[in-house]
Amino acid sequence: MSASGLQLAVTHLNVPVGPVVTEQDLVRALQAGSVAGLEAKVAAVLSYLFIEIDPALIARCAREAGSDLRQANELYKESLQAHLPRVPRWEQAVEHLL
Repeated sequence: MSASGLQLAVTHLNVPVGPVVTEQDLVRALQAGSVAGLEAKVAAVLSYLFIEIDPALIARCAREAGSDLRQANELYKESLQAHLPRVPRWEQAVEHLL
């Protein structure tokens, strides 16, 4: 049985910091389009989602979370407000939505 996209993304995000982010944290962030309400350390790690994870895997995670690319893009825009760099590969992947 293959791993879920959520599991793959969370495992990748946790590699440098240890077990900080759970699949449920990622689900909540993707559904809300925000890290608001999450523990500060979890929110900080999740803010790197678009830098660290391929857009196709983020899209898969959004589907698995019962969310969509528009909500995921809201999460991306929030990361920009936190002064993280733009991610051209994400922007190109969702430009048809905007």
